[in-house]
Amino acid sequence: MELHNGSLYKSILITSQDKTPAVVAKVLEKHGQEGAAAPRFQLVQLLPEDRELLLPPSANVFYAMSAASLDFALRPRQHPGGGTGTTPSGRPPRGGPELSATFPKIKATGRKLTRALF
Repeated sequence: MELHNGSLYKSILITSQDKTPAVVAKVLEKHGQEGAAAPRFQLVQLLPEDRELLLPPSANVFYAMSAASLDFALRPRQHPGGGTGTTPSGRPPRGGPELSATFPKIKATGRKLTRALF
């Protein structure tokens, strides 16, 4: 995704029931991607001092995130061996735009993830 004139901000509402794949699917759908592609991405919380918290697929995002930072990134999932894996048909994934973003804020009221792309 390319932005030519500034930043794109979007927010998603998460509930206390949402697991990581549901949150990733919501983000993808907000950006015109298929929510079914969620298993190919991972949600990472960016913490102070260049640390990261990888939220596993079984995590409840509402409770698993750290209060130390409200910045998140969506990245292609890394498989054992360092690659991004293959498609269900066994072929390598198609080339194309890589979706990467940060989620700088979560409002205390409504628990909205605000999304900023640079």
